[in-house]
Amino acid sequence: MDTKVDWDQLVDALRDELQEKGGLIRLLNQQTEILYRRDFTENERLEEQIRVQLRLISRCTKGREFALRQTASRFHLNDDVQSPEVIRSFPEYVHPLLEALFSEVDRLSNRMEERLKQNQGLKERFLFETPSTV
Repeated sequence: MDTKVDWDQLVDALRDELQEKGGLIRLLNQQTEILYRRDFTENERLEEQIRVQLRLISRCTKGREFALRQTASRFHLNDDVQSPEVIRSFPEYVHPLLEALFSEVDRLSNRMEERLKQNQGLKERFLFETPSTV
């Protein structure tokens, strides 16, 4: 079995997902600044970019899940196997890289969710409040 191919495919999928999630966090940071400035026109433009970025992230996440399932299949593991079991199937020298990438995906996913909630609260505060409460 050529584990190098499996390793490259999985690493590429994880990197793609990290890149797109990082891009979303960048957009959310921009949106935070825009919301504090109450620039409604710029916020609408950013909202569209954020929607596009969320779709890209969804595709990347599905790509990572597919790569994980495909790798599991090549190692003769169940399709619903979790990443730690797949990582253990690779040579030991690959474990730290894969563990770090999966950990970073989880960390960015949590950060992304927090920022989405934070910006939603800011939108409710700045975009939907009535003039008398300003």
